[in-house]
Amino acid sequence: MTTISVLKERWDTNIAPLLPEPDAIWQQLAALYSEPHRHYHTLDHVAACLKWLDYYRHLADDPLTMELALWAHDVIYDPRASDNEARSADWFAEHFEDSTLTKHQKDRVHALILATIHPHPPTDADMALLQDIDLSILGADAELYDRYEGWIRQEYAFVPEEAFRKGRGAVLQSFLDQGVIYHTPELREKLEAPARNNLNRALDNLRV
Repeated sequence: MTTISVLKERWDTNIAPLLPEPDAIWQQLAALYSEPHRHYHTLDHVAACLKWLDYYRHLADDPLTMELALWAHDVIYDPRASDNEARSADWFAEHFEDSTLTKHQKDRVHALILATIHPHPPTDADMALLQDIDLSILGADAELYDRYEGWIRQEYAFVPEEAFRKGRGAVLQSFLDQGVIYHTPELREKLEAPARNNLNRALDNLRV
Protein backbone atom coordinates (compact mmCIF):
# COMPACT_ATOMS: atom_id res chain seq x y z
CA MET A 1 0.00 0.00 0.00
CA THR A 2 1.13 3.54 -0.68
CA THR A 3 1.70 6.05 2.12
CA ILE A 4 -1.42 7.98 1.19
CA SER A 5 -3.63 4.88 1.16
CA VAL A 6 -2.29 3.75 4.53
CA LEU A 7 -2.91 7.19 5.98
CA LYS A 8 -6.40 7.42 4.47
CA GLU A 9 -7.29 4.10 6.07
CA ARG A 10 -6.00 5.35 9.41
CA TRP A 11 -7.86 8.63 8.99
CA ASP A 12 -11.10 6.78 8.26
CA THR A 13 -10.65 4.64 11.37
CA ASN A 14 -9.34 7.13 13.93
CA ILE A 15 -10.26 10.64 12.80
CA ALA A 16 -13.31 10.49 10.52
CA PRO A 17 -15.73 9.48 13.32
CA LEU A 18 -14.93 12.79 15.05
CA LEU A 19 -15.98 14.96 12.10
CA PRO A 20 -19.23 15.80 10.28
CA GLU A 21 -17.46 16.02 6.89
CA PRO A 22 -14.24 14.02 7.24
CA ASP A 23 -13.62 13.41 3.53
CA ALA A 24 -13.53 17.12 2.69
CA ILE A 25 -11.05 17.81 5.47
CA TRP A 26 -8.96 14.81 4.45
CA GLN A 27 -8.80 16.06 0.87
CA GLN A 28 -7.61 19.47 1.99
CA LEU A 29 -5.05 18.03 4.42
CA ALA A 30 -3.66 15.62 1.82
CA ALA A 31 -3.46 18.38 -0.80
CA LEU A 32 -1.58 20.69 1.55
CA TYR A 33 0.95 18.01 2.52
CA SER A 34 1.43 17.25 -1.20
CA GLU A 35 2.34 20.79 -2.25
CA PRO A 36 5.18 20.77 -4.81
CA HIS A 37 7.60 22.81 -2.69
CA ARG A 38 7.58 20.14 0.02
CA HIS A 39 10.26 17.45 0.07
CA TYR A 40 10.47 16.50 3.76
CA HIS A 41 7.34 18.05 5.33
CA THR A 42 5.07 15.66 3.47
CA LEU A 43 2.63 12.86 4.21
CA ASP A 44 5.65 10.56 4.56
CA HIS A 45 6.73 12.65 7.57
CA VAL A 46 3.24 12.38 9.06
CA ALA A 47 3.26 8.61 8.52
CA ALA A 48 6.67 8.28 10.17
CA CYS A 49 5.52 10.31 13.17
CA LEU A 50 2.40 8.21 13.59
CA LYS A 51 4.49 5.03 13.53
CA TRP A 52 6.57 6.41 16.37
CA LEU A 53 3.40 7.24 18.27
CA ASP A 54 2.11 3.70 17.79
CA TYR A 55 5.38 2.31 19.15
CA TYR A 56 5.38 4.57 22.22
CA ARG A 57 1.62 4.87 22.70
CA HIS A 58 1.93 3.29 26.13
CA LEU A 59 3.83 6.40 27.27
CA ALA A 60 1.09 8.84 26.24
CA ASP A 61 -1.53 10.08 28.67
CA ASP A 62 -3.81 11.14 25.81
CA PRO A 63 -2.90 9.37 22.56
CA LEU A 64 -5.84 10.89 20.65
CA THR A 65 -4.81 14.52 21.11
CA MET A 66 -1.22 13.57 20.31
CA GLU A 67 -2.33 11.82 17.12
CA LEU A 68 -4.40 14.80 16.04
CA ALA A 69 -1.46 17.13 16.68
CA LEU A 70 0.82 14.95 14.56
CA TRP A 71 -1.68 14.92 11.70
CA ALA A 72 -1.90 18.71 11.67
CA HIS A 73 1.46 19.97 12.94
CA ASP A 74 2.93 20.72 9.48
CA VAL A 75 -0.28 21.11 7.49
CA ILE A 76 0.75 24.71 6.77
CA TYR A 77 4.35 24.86 5.60
CA ASP A 78 5.91 27.80 3.80
CA PRO A 79 9.72 27.80 4.10
CA ARG A 80 9.68 31.59 3.68
CA ALA A 81 7.40 32.06 6.70
CA SER A 82 8.14 32.02 10.42
CA ASP A 83 4.62 31.29 11.68
CA ASN A 84 3.93 27.87 10.19
CA GLU A 85 3.24 26.22 13.54
CA ALA A 86 0.77 28.91 14.58
CA ARG A 87 -1.00 28.75 11.23
CA SER A 88 -1.13 24.94 11.42
CA ALA A 89 -2.62 25.15 14.91
CA ASP A 90 -5.20 27.62 13.65
CA TRP A 91 -5.98 25.36 10.67
CA PHE A 92 -6.73 22.57 13.11
CA ALA A 93 -8.91 24.81 15.27
CA GLU A 94 -10.93 25.93 12.24
CA HIS A 95 -11.41 22.52 10.66
CA PHE A 96 -12.15 20.66 13.90
CA GLU A 97 -14.45 23.34 15.35
CA ASP A 98 -17.50 21.16 14.62
CA SER A 99 -15.89 17.90 15.69
CA THR A 100 -17.03 15.87 18.67
CA LEU A 101 -13.88 16.82 20.57
CA THR A 102 -14.33 18.66 23.84
CA LYS A 103 -13.07 22.23 24.18
CA HIS A 104 -10.28 20.92 26.39
CA GLN A 105 -9.21 18.45 23.70
CA LYS A 106 -9.27 21.12 20.99
CA ASP A 107 -7.23 23.51 23.13
CA ARG A 108 -4.81 20.74 23.95
CA VAL A 109 -4.19 19.84 20.30
CA HIS A 110 -3.67 23.52 19.51
CA ALA A 111 -1.07 23.77 22.29
CA LEU A 112 0.69 20.58 21.18
CA ILE A 113 1.01 21.84 17.61
CA LEU A 114 2.54 25.09 18.89
CA ALA A 115 5.01 22.99 20.90
CA THR A 116 6.59 21.78 17.66
CA ILE A 117 8.36 25.13 17.56
CA HIS A 118 11.90 24.13 18.48
CA PRO A 119 13.38 24.79 20.93
CA HIS A 120 10.21 25.08 22.99
CA PRO A 121 10.69 23.43 26.43
CA PRO A 122 7.95 20.85 27.02
CA THR A 123 5.71 21.41 30.00
CA ASP A 124 4.47 17.82 30.40
CA ALA A 125 5.23 14.26 29.33
CA ASP A 126 2.93 14.17 26.29
CA MET A 127 4.35 17.41 24.97
CA ALA A 128 7.87 16.01 25.44
CA LEU A 129 6.97 12.82 23.58
CA LEU A 130 5.38 14.79 20.74
CA GLN A 131 8.45 16.98 20.34
CA ASP A 132 10.73 13.95 20.43
CA ILE A 133 8.70 12.20 17.75
CA ASP A 134 8.80 15.30 15.56
CA LEU A 135 12.61 15.34 15.88
CA SER A 136 13.09 11.59 15.49
CA ILE A 137 14.64 12.09 12.04
CA LEU A 138 17.68 13.65 13.71
CA GLY A 139 18.51 10.26 15.21
CA ALA A 140 17.90 8.24 12.04
CA ASP A 141 20.56 6.06 10.46
CA ALA A 142 23.20 8.07 8.63
CA GLU A 143 21.87 7.34 5.13
CA LEU A 144 18.33 8.49 5.93
CA TYR A 145 19.57 11.51 7.84
CA ASP A 146 21.70 12.62 4.90
CA ARG A 147 18.66 12.27 2.62
CA TYR A 148 16.75 14.43 5.10
CA GLU A 149 19.36 17.16 4.85
CA GLY A 150 19.00 16.98 1.06
CA TRP A 151 15.22 17.35 1.32
CA ILE A 152 15.59 20.39 3.55
CA ARG A 153 17.98 21.96 1.05
CA GLN A 154 15.39 21.40 -1.70
CA GLU A 155 12.73 23.10 0.40
CA TYR A 156 15.05 26.10 0.76
CA ALA A 157 16.19 26.08 -2.85
CA PHE A 158 15.38 29.79 -3.06
CA VAL A 159 18.13 30.58 -0.50
CA PRO A 160 21.64 31.19 -1.91
CA GLU A 161 24.19 28.53 -0.93
CA GLU A 162 26.29 30.63 1.42
CA ALA A 163 23.27 31.99 3.25
CA PHE A 164 21.76 28.52 3.51
CA ARG A 165 24.94 27.05 4.99
CA LYS A 166 25.07 29.79 7.59
CA GLY A 167 21.40 29.54 8.52
CA ARG A 168 21.24 25.77 8.51
CA GLY A 169 24.43 25.58 10.54
CA ALA A 170 22.89 27.82 13.19
CA VAL A 171 19.80 25.62 13.40
CA LEU A 172 21.82 22.42 13.77
CA GLN A 173 24.15 24.00 16.32
CA SER A 174 21.14 25.11 18.37
CA PHE A 175 20.15 21.46 18.79
CA LEU A 176 23.66 20.45 19.77
CA ASP A 177 23.81 23.25 22.33
CA GLN A 178 20.81 21.88 24.21
CA GLY A 179 21.54 19.81 27.27
CA VAL A 180 19.41 17.06 25.77
CA ILE A 181 17.70 16.86 22.39
CA TYR A 182 15.17 14.24 23.49
CA HIS A 183 13.20 14.69 26.70
CA THR A 184 11.55 11.26 26.88
CA PRO A 185 13.97 8.77 28.48
CA GLU A 186 13.06 5.95 26.07
CA LEU A 187 13.69 8.07 22.97
CA ARG A 188 16.76 9.72 24.47
CA GLU A 189 18.35 6.33 25.03
CA LYS A 190 17.63 5.31 21.44
CA LEU A 191 18.20 8.54 19.51
CA GLU A 192 20.37 11.02 21.43
CA ALA A 193 23.77 9.62 20.47
CA PRO A 194 23.03 9.02 16.76
CA ALA A 195 21.36 12.45 16.55
CA ARG A 196 24.46 14.18 17.87
CA ASN A 197 26.64 12.19 15.48
CA ASN A 198 24.40 13.16 12.56
CA LEU A 199 24.30 16.82 13.54
CA ASN A 200 28.07 17.04 13.93
CA ARG A 201 28.60 15.36 10.56
CA ALA A 202 26.10 17.69 8.89
CA LEU A 203 27.83 20.71 10.41
CA ASP A 204 31.17 19.47 9.06
CA ASN A 205 29.61 19.12 5.61
CA LEU A 206 28.22 22.65 5.77
CA ARG A 207 31.68 24.00 6.56
CA VAL A 208 33.36 22.31 3.57
